Amino acid sequence: MPGVLCALFCAVLLAACGGGGGVPVLPSSGEVSSPAAPALPVPSLPPTTSTTPAPPATPQGCSVDEQRAWLRADMNERYFWYDQQGTPNNAATSLPGYFDSLLFKPTDNFSFAQNEQQFTQFFAEGRRVGYGYSLAFADAQRSLLQFAVIEPLSPMAQAGVQRGDSVLAIDGLTPAQIAAGGLPAVSTEGVARRFSLRQRNGLLRDITVVSANFALSPVLATATFALNATQGQTQVGYLAYQQFIAGSDAALKTALNKFYAGGVQELVLDLRYNGGGRVSTARDLASLIGGDALDGRTFASLNFNNKNQASNLVFRFVRNQQVAIPVSNFVRNPDGSFAFTSSGGAPDAPVASSSLRRLFVITSAATASASELVINGLRPFMSVVQIGATTNGKPYGFAPRANCGTVYNAVNFDSVNALGVGGYVNGLPATCNVPDDLGHLLGDAAEARTAAALAFITTGSCPAGAQTPLALQLRGLPLVPLGETVPPQMFSF
Repeated sequence: MPGVLCALFCAVLLAACGGGGGVPVLPSSGEVSSPAAPALPVPSLPPTTSTTPAPPATPQGCSVDEQRAWLRADMNERYFWYDQQGTPNNAATSLPGYFDSLLFKPTDNFSFAQNEQQFTQFFAEGRRVGYGYSLAFADAQRSLLQFAVIEPLSPMAQAGVQRGDSVLAIDGLTPAQIAAGGLPAVSTEGVARRFSLRQRNGLLRDITVVSANFALSPVLATATFALNATQGQTQVGYLAYQQFIAGSDAALKTALNKFYAGGVQELVLDLRYNGGGRVSTARDLASLIGGDALDGRTFASLNFNNKNQASNLVFRFVRNQQVAIPVSNFVRNPDGSFAFTSSGGAPDAPVASSSLRRLFVITSAATASASELVINGLRPFMSVVQIGATTNGKPYGFAPRANCGTVYNAVNFDSVNALGVGGYVNGLPATCNVPDDLGHLLGDAAEARTAAALAFITTGSCPAGAQTPLALQLRGLPLVPLGETVPPQMFSF
C-alpha cells in the first residue's frame, strides 16, 4: 500500500454541478507558542441572521428569456465582482451554462449552479442521493485509484467498502477513464453500479451497489489518545469532520463535550476532506473550541460589494451553552433566498468550556471555504498548527438564490477575521507538510497526518521528513473531480 497520497481529492456529499495570497502566521517547523488573545473590545451581540441583498423580483414565468433577464439583473446587483462580469453567452444551451459565462474568470472558480431539490434536501434534511464515496489517486503517476471516504450510512458502507480499498473498474471503466470524466454522476435512487475492487487485505471483489437516499454523517470519526509528551501525560482528542451543515451541531457538541469532560488537553481537528458549508455552523464549532473566553468577540466579518454594504455581517463567538438552535426550520423565502428560523424547543444541554490553548488542524487542498474560516477565525486568539497541505484558498462565500428550480451560488462576499486578515486566495499554508495516507483509517494513530500531529504534540516540532521535496511536490497537484463531488461552500446563513 503506498504511503503517500497526492492532493487529488473530492469530498463526498452533494452531486452538484460546477465547482488566493495566503497569510502565514505560523513558522514552518519548531515549537509554536500560545499567544495571549488580543485585548479586543467586546461589543454587544447583534443578531447574526442573514440579511441577504435584495435581488430583482422573481419573474412571473420561467421562459429562457425571463430567467436570463432575472439572472443578469441579479448578478449586476449582488455579484461580488458585478463590474467585472464575463460576456454573456447567448448561445449557451442551459441556464447554468449561461450563468457560468457571466462569472469573473479566472478569479471566480467557485460560483456554481445546482438543482434546487438537491440543495434543499442537503440543508433541510442532511441527506443525499448516491452511493456515498469519494476517490483519490494514491500516487503521482495516477495509476492507483483508492477510496478516500466512505459515508458511514451509505450503500457503499453497507456493502463493506472501506477507505483504502482500490478501484480496478467501475461499470467497466478503468481508473484512467474515470479520471477523464467517463463515469457519469448519479443523482437518482435505484441505479445499480458495478465495482471491481482490491480490498485492503489484498482480496479481489466484484460487487453491485444501488444508489439510495441516505443520511449524511458530518462527523466521520472520533478518537482519544494518551501521549507521554515533554510536559507529561497528555490526553489528545481527535475529530474528523467533513461538512458544516445544521444537523451536525449536535454531533459536534457531543464529541467535544466528551473530550472536555474526559480531560482532553489537546485537540486534533481533521478537516482534510471538508469543503465548507454554513458560516454559523463554522462559528459554532470555533466557539466550542475557543471556549467562553471568546464570547462576543469577532469570529468573521462578511463584506458584500459596494452596492450592498448595509448587508455586511459580523459573526461573533458565542458561549458554549448557546451553540446550536434546538429546533430550526430551513425555509425558502418568496424572493428565492434561504434562511434558518427557530421553531422553539428545549434549551441545549450545556457544553463544558474549552481550556485549549492551541489547535491542531489536518488540512489538504480540499479543505475549503467555511473550513478555512475556522482556521482564520481562531488565529487571532490561539495558535493553530496545520498538518498536511496548503488549503484550497477560498475566502469568498454565497448568499444563494433560487429561481425556476435552479439555485445560483454566486460569490457575494469575502471574509476577514477579527484582525481584518483575509484574502488567502493561495490557501493557508501547512506548518508540517505531510502527504495523505490511505493505508490507514481515519482516527488511526498510525495514519501519517494524524501521527504527525501526535508527534508534534509530543516533541514540539514537525516530525523528521515532514517537509521532503516529494511531499511539497504532491501538495501542489491540482484537484480532480472523482466520485461524488461537491464544490467548496460557504453560505451566509
